[in-house]
Amino acid sequence: MKGYFGPGVTCIYLDQFATSNLLDTPANKTWEEMTKLLQAKSAAGRIICPVPPEHFLESANKKHENAMAMDKRFAALARGLAFKPEAFVTAEHIISLLRNTPLDQNTFCDRLARPDTLTNNKIYDDFKARHTLLNSQVTEITAGQNEIRKITAQKRFSPATMAPFVQFIKAREIKPFIDLLDEVIGKGGFVSKGVKFATREVIHWADYVMQILMAHHQLGIWEAVFLKDIITRTGFDRIPSLDIRVSLTANLAVEHKKETVNDQIDIMRLATGLPPADLLFTDRQRKFELQQTGLAEKYKTKVFCGVKEDLEVFYQALLEV
Repeated sequence: MKGYFGPGVTCIYLDQFATSNLLDTPANKTWEEMTKLLQAKSAAGRIICPVPPEHFLESANKKHENAMAMDKRFAALARGLAFKPEAFVTAEHIISLLRNTPLDQNTFCDRLARPDTLTNNKIYDDFKARHTLLNSQVTEITAGQNEIRKITAQKRFSPATMAPFVQFIKAREIKPFIDLLDEVIGKGGFVSKGVKFATREVIHWADYVMQILMAHHQLGIWEAVFLKDIITRTGFDRIPSLDIRVSLTANLAVEHKKETVNDQIDIMRLATGLPPADLLFTDRQRKFELQQTGLAEKYKTKVFCGVKEDLEVFYQALLEV
């Protein structure tokens, strides 16, 4: 047990696959029993399941009445907590690394604003529109990459052969952040570049994280120098959310998988939820990827999916907390 949420409290991360089966329409008796046990353990203060921000994004694609009901059930399991968005968690990890401060509940979570977020029609419609926009942006930005993956997928290579390619992809993801740190170190600030899409321009992820670091955490110049030195030597290995993001992104590329909006949402989810979670429930493919990349072992998280054996082990784990 990692202990971020207090002594004796087990943190469980539920992705959309698990949430739908547990809190919307349980697929069978086994899922129903797990739902009851989760609710009982939460009420007893033994577990906590903070609500991820991506939950609202994905639930807005359900019928409104289903989304509302699931939202309320999830809020009860969360006991008033919601995971912070990925960029804010990333900034917290960086500050903890630079200032040698311990990670705790506040690193990962804020208070859940309300237990029935999706009952508001305007909020529900807004999340639905955001999902549609994200889908179009991911499709646009990955179109060329997916064509290359389609071609290279015709030939398979061993993990050892692909290792340099993985490192190249990780280095490519790291470079924008190094460039940004150079600008901050040299000028005391930076100009946000933005990423242009057909419909609009959005802030680059590195710019967004840097904005949070400077505005919310008052990142100093010498801290920026220190951070650049760390990243130059070790990449994102010591910044959990970024480590998870670049590792899963690289894995998608070397496995020649077409990248979709669901992939991007899952990466956001796992980058935030894997480090604090004692138990993490996801689908079969994501479990495989977390094991394949070594991330599940690195962050000491037990990962489960919907196969019969995992359901039994997860249920037993719940009984024991």
